[in-house]
Amino acid sequence: MDILSLKTGSGNLFRKPELNWGIMGTARIAKQMIPSINATRNNRVVAVASRDLTRARQFADGLQVPVAYGSYEELLLDATVQAVYIPLTNDEHKPWTIKALQAGKHVLVEKPMALNADEAQEMVGVSVDKSLVLMESFNYRYHSRIQKVLESIKKDELGRLRFLHSSFSFQLNNPDDFRLVPAKGGGALYDLGCYCIDLQRLIVGREPEALQARCYQGGSGVDLQMQVSLDFGNQIFGSFDVAFNATFQNMVRILGTEGVMTLEWPFSAKGKNVTTIIERGDDVQRINYRPEDTSQRLVEHFYEVVMKKEVPLYPLSESINNMVVIDAIFQSAIEDGKLVYL
Repeated sequence: MDILSLKTGSGNLFRKPELNWGIMGTARIAKQMIPSINATRNNRVVAVASRDLTRARQFADGLQVPVAYGSYEELLLDATVQAVYIPLTNDEHKPWTIKALQAGKHVLVEKPMALNADEAQEMVGVSVDKSLVLMESFNYRYHSRIQKVLESIKKDELGRLRFLHSSFSFQLNNPDDFRLVPAKGGGALYDLGCYCIDLQRLIVGREPEALQARCYQGGSGVDLQMQVSLDFGNQIFGSFDVAFNATFQNMVRILGTEGVMTLEWPFSAKGKNVTTIIERGDDVQRINYRPEDTSQRLVEHFYEVVMKKEVPLYPLSESINNMVVIDAIFQSAIEDGKLVYL
């Protein structure tokens, strides 16, 4: 290696090792994630797997992924794959995460991590036993706006917290969508409510003490609408509503003793300009953010945790505790809005 290479870093001495990814499934969200992974400097998608080889090959060709497998087991046998992204239906998160970890792969699994807290705890236990990285794909957390919100709350810029409210809804019109199938972990709480719970827990900085929930299923067998009230103690109350049968809504409102903060598009802002509005009396401040690829930032952080042993920004206890709250919400909703203490 010559001196110029050493100085410029163009030689191998300064190159970071690449992390090779396998994608388990051909879901729409996987199609969105692959470009984000490949857009980073040191992560590459090298293989895609489906239960149908033809489908896997077509999917891989469309995204210029070199290898396609006709089963998930084949993907896990590929020694070149070091990390696996799992965007499968919710009921398959636990079994395939555990199989991937047992095969020696680091795992990024879509939200919600599991169907309940016990499943999440089991998944975390295997990752710890195998000394492998397991992370939940809550990419909204990696938007710079969310970090600013959390900093603002810590500095008491809204005064003492009093109320938090989130709304996340859309019309789910495809009758064949897995999110309408009970056995696959369907329902608005798993799909949308997990975001609302996660963000409110992050903002308050502790777990709710009690909650109540009401839901509507219709003939679907899953919760099409869910309304939840959370008591975080210390005069802080949270609430959220999620739905598959209402007009589109994606917002968060935080009320303190000194001001109000409103976030537009907090949970799915990829490719969009977004705004945070802060109101203190007659003073109204609008903070605008350009589009950010939060999936890419998540993958970059995952890389640092795997390759550099960085401490994760969000410990796995956050994922387990989110499922604890979801379990309690289902318990309350099943019992027609019974107050559940955590």
